Order: sequence, then structure tokens, then C-alpha cells
Amino acid sequence: MEVFTEEWCTACCDRLNQRESYRLAAAGWEGAAVLLMSADVEHGIDSGRAVWLDIHHGQCRGTRVATEEDLETAAYVFRADAAHWKRLLAGEVDPVAAVMAGKLKLSRGNLFTLAKYAPAAREMVAAAGDVGGTFPTTTA
Repeated sequence: MEVFTEEWCTACCDRLNQRESYRLAAAGWEGAAVLLMSADVEHGIDSGRAVWLDIHHGQCRGTRVATEEDLETAAYVFRADAAHWKRLLAGEVDPVAAVMAGKLKLSRGNLFTLAKYAPAAREMVAAAGDVGGTFPTTTA
């Protein structure tokens, strides 16, 4: 399955709910999060892709491909290009370090609150990495 699709985000939500480590790390975290992959023609991404996750106290209550409204209202929006998402999902880069280095941009949300839930953010990325998925092939 291809990353940042409906099937992929559903699998990610299911995987989060299976992880006791996520439930514990995110016990106090709530609010929707959007993971956005910027358009990157070089990597086969003709337009941006985004997934919305309803995260609430250690559970993923739902997910879908993000709408424009989701991008405007989500408590957290994380944005990166395909190359950085690929490295994040492969476990090559820590998501918190990526935010601090500007490789994973926090477009919306409070950095101080996010820092409090750094272990939960790591668990989210690890769960998505466990799901796997393919990236589009380059069209050039």
C-alpha cells in the first residue's frame, strides 16, 4: 500500500491502538494531528498528501485523508517532503530531532506541549514505520 493514502492511515491508526507503549506515552495528549507530505515531483509526489488522526489520551479514535478543513483546524500539523518522511518512517531520524532541525516542520501546534509528549510522537512515527508502505515512484 502507498503511504499517505486512506488504507495506509487506517492501518497506522490500528497499529497505534495495538501499541501499549503509545497508550502510555500519549495518555494526556489530545487533539487532531495532520501529517502532511509536501508535493515533490522529483520523488513522484505531484501534489501534497495529508492524513488526519484523531488522537485522544493514548488512542487513535479515527483517521482519514485530510481535508482542507482538517488542515485549518487540527491542533498539530507536521509537514515534510517525501525524502524526509521516508527517512522518518524508516526509523533513520528521530521525529523530535527532525522538528528541532527544521526537517519536520511543526506548521501548527505548540512546541512546548509537543515536547512534553515527545515519547508519544516517537511512538506515532514508529507505528507508521511498522505499517510500512511504499512511496510513489519518480515520474521523471
